[in-house]
Amino acid sequence: MEHKKYTVNLDGKPYPLSLGRGNFSSEIAGVLEKRGSNKNIVLVFDANLAREVDGKLKARLLDEGYAVYSYPMEAGKHNKTIYEALKIYELLESNNLSRDSTLIAVGGGVIGDLAGFVASTYLRGIGLIHVPTTITAMIDSSIGGKVAINFRKTINAIGNYYHPILNVIDLEFLKTLPLRDLKSGLAEIIKCAIIADNSLFGYLKTKAAAIFARDEDALLHIMSRAIEIKLDHVSGDVQEQGKRLKLNYGHTIGHAIEISTSVLGEVYRHGEGVALGMVGAAYIAHKYFGQGKGILCDHEDILKVHDLPVRTDAGKIGFDRSTLVEECMLNVYKDKKRKDNKLRFILPRGIGACEVCNGIPDELIRDAFKYVIGGD
Repeated sequence: MEHKKYTVNLDGKPYPLSLGRGNFSSEIAGVLEKRGSNKNIVLVFDANLAREVDGKLKARLLDEGYAVYSYPMEAGKHNKTIYEALKIYELLESNNLSRDSTLIAVGGGVIGDLAGFVASTYLRGIGLIHVPTTITAMIDSSIGGKVAINFRKTINAIGNYYHPILNVIDLEFLKTLPLRDLKSGLAEIIKCAIIADNSLFGYLKTKAAAIFARDEDALLHIMSRAIEIKLDHVSGDVQEQGKRLKLNYGHTIGHAIEISTSVLGEVYRHGEGVALGMVGAAYIAHKYFGQGKGILCDHEDILKVHDLPVRTDAGKIGFDRSTLVEECMLNVYKDKKRKDNKLRFILPRGIGACEVCNGIPDELIRDAFKYVIGGD
């Protein structure tokens, strides 16, 4: 299988990003060998990946003389908290790890965000290696330096910008990724297509069967293109003052739905929330720009092809519709992209083109939630 290598240069701190199959153990060993004499490694990983981490990576590091401290954890969103971070700090401090030690995060977005936040803050920053194992983490959360934990009802409320010394993406992990998580990750790739690449949109629409079959060529194509779009939008705008904002397409409404429904547990995965959020944003664009319904239909069609939600029924997920809509309105104003206390929405002009819009009327936002949230 073809391997792709990128040099990510953000904030003047270049590091390698490797995309391939069966490459994560050897890539890490090579970077650590160049890093220096410190042999202390902390592995923070999804407990479901113990065989891959302990059987491959940890075993190799031990053979090469590294002292390895493991922190397996449950990877649900409910663990992306300061309380879980404190447990990792305790592991680091009790084993006297120094600033030239290395923390390796193996897992999805929760693991990468949490472990990255710990690495960025312990002793003002230790070495960080990302090994993302879900599509969402591979093409989105592990790239661009965002690390954070949630606080109360605010997603990524406490965070930082911190870049790894290596990001190694091994498509082997996708072979065993649950189907629901695969589909959730595809929402982020669909997002990339909508904001920047009409041809990728067409590929996703016609190649869904190959993608669901986990065809390596199809996966490599959509993953590499999404990574390139992410890097293009992040370069020169690490802290989201301009072009990078477009990568949040669908997230403003999607996050509000995720948070508002989370009182009953995880009703929606992140990508499922983003799918609903993109439909809501397309509805706003249709009304705000006075477009026809074509952009809205394009969104709903491709999301249905990939078996992602385009509507939710409040009653079927345990909510009163009007109450849920108003809760979403409350939570949408906790969005971090506010400027002058006004929401900034990313709205599509067409497939492959979008823009940042300020001051969308509250009633239009409420109407978008009503469009997405059905039921009595």
